[in-house]
Amino acid sequence: MWLLTAVILSLALSTQCFAGTRNLIAINEETWTDLLKGEWMVEFHAPWCPACKDLQKAWHAFADWSKDLNIKVAEVDVTVNPGLSGRFLVTALPTIYQ
Repeated sequence: MWLLTAVILSLALSTQCFAGTRNLIAINEETWTDLLKGEWMVEFHAPWCPACKDLQKAWHAFADWSKDLNIKVAEVDVTVNPGLSGRFLVTALPTIYQ
């Protein structure tokens, strides 16, 4: 019985830990034009940026709420997509666009 309880508890916790990520959309050079349709909030970040790392937990939670707010929440890793940081005139990280 305790094993079943442990399995159920671990599944519930893992679902909570990753709940915000299923609504978070990764934007890249091929998909950035999707931002022209609908309401979006987009975060530009880099993996080496301390402020970006601090924002991640809140950004993922915001992405989880996005369906209720009728908006799409996305992220752009500027180290993978440097052209997008130029296209959107990103000069500091993290940057959030609406």
